[in-house]
Amino acid sequence: MQSVDTLILGPLLVTMDAEERILDTGAIAVRDGVIVAVGTRGDLEGVTAAETIDATGKLIMPGLVNAHTHLGDSLFRSLVEELPLEAWLERLWISERAFVSRESVELGARLSMAEMLRGGTTCALDMFWFPEAAADAALGAGFRLVTGPIFFDFDGPDGVSVDARIATGERWLERYATEPLITPCVQPHNALTVSPDGLRAARDLAGRVGALFHTHCSETATEVRQTIERFGHTPVAHLDELGILDGPTVLAHCVHLADDDFARLRRSGAAVLHNPLSNLKLGSGVAPVARLLEEGIPVALGTDGPVSSNDLDMWTAMRFAGLLQRGVHMDPVLMPARDVVRMATTVGAEALGLGDQVGRLAEGYRADLILIDLARPHLMPMYDVYGHLVYAVGRDDVRSVMVDGRWAMRDRTLETIDEAAVLADMGQLAAEIEQHAAMLDPA
Repeated sequence: MQSVDTLILGPLLVTMDAEERILDTGAIAVRDGVIVAVGTRGDLEGVTAAETIDATGKLIMPGLVNAHTHLGDSLFRSLVEELPLEAWLERLWISERAFVSRESVELGARLSMAEMLRGGTTCALDMFWFPEAAADAALGAGFRLVTGPIFFDFDGPDGVSVDARIATGERWLERYATEPLITPCVQPHNALTVSPDGLRAARDLAGRVGALFHTHCSETATEVRQTIERFGHTPVAHLDELGILDGPTVLAHCVHLADDDFARLRRSGAAVLHNPLSNLKLGSGVAPVARLLEEGIPVALGTDGPVSSNDLDMWTAMRFAGLLQRGVHMDPVLMPARDVVRMATTVGAEALGLGDQVGRLAEGYRADLILIDLARPHLMPMYDVYGHLVYAVGRDDVRSVMVDGRWAMRDRTLETIDEAAVLADMGQLAAEIEQHAAMLDPA
């Protein structure tokens, strides 16, 4: 083998490859952003590298995939509390209209990416205003992002009218189509905030450019009731009757599903994006993940936005994803830890259309990987690797992060984001947001 850029030797290697191999003394070689060899230390003994890292005592695994979030909402973390979703959204949108701009969204996205990289997340799907701001932030940070134009039946803080959203979306998709770290998608908010004609137009746009289609669906009982009252169908059935599910589609939440909804999801191949933390915090309920998996419906994992779950911690999301189903069904063997890790890696990547690029440590895949420090009291001893990853490991255990072959964090120091500058800028803006909120909600 020719010389490689990076050779990592000695760690416990959780590959999540087709055989889901776990190698006790693994080794991985990276060249030009691609994994070119994975095996034991002995298998790669003859490889030379520009940089060789002895990672003995570490665990290496694929970077985590946050399959549903709203990165710009880090601007408003903990601003709106103790409200059900519908009232919570109305209150949040007031602050968004006052403070959301191209510049503030990029700041919020950089803040969110710093948080995610520190926690081992290397890829996320983001739905928010000014998707170009998040995309540019991702390119600067070396972060893998799935995002694209959003759709509402009202003029938003981005200044784009309802009638102009398709044309604006087309230009956006053309602009970012060739960026390796950006995967475009088309994102109407949900079936109540976007008309049937708007949903069809967004679906057509996604189909024309081969983009993923992403929307919220059946998040609350109120949403389901109002959709039935307005259209005569549950949200899933409404989307299906419109032909929305016919194509690569991911549906965030799916907490409240009718029996018929499962059959429609199974037939269509749509994936569900499970967000246990925000569903609990907003009192929306517990998604029927165990049944979704039993019926063969793909389920990926997300944190939702940092204003609804208050953080972007995929390790906590994994833990709750497993615990909730066991507790609700009083069954300790539901949701095996390996399945939960799949949700946060391979299934997440597949749901976002990246299953042949990331989510596994395998030859030919992009080098998105994380190093976890196992020499910590709460991680010793370790007998079950997957159980450890779901129920013991936390984001502070992540030591180093590589995205597309480039180190984004090394030994807990961010390499691609000026963290101090982001925090200082956010502190200044937060003071203005807090003052505005105080005028809206006087004590």
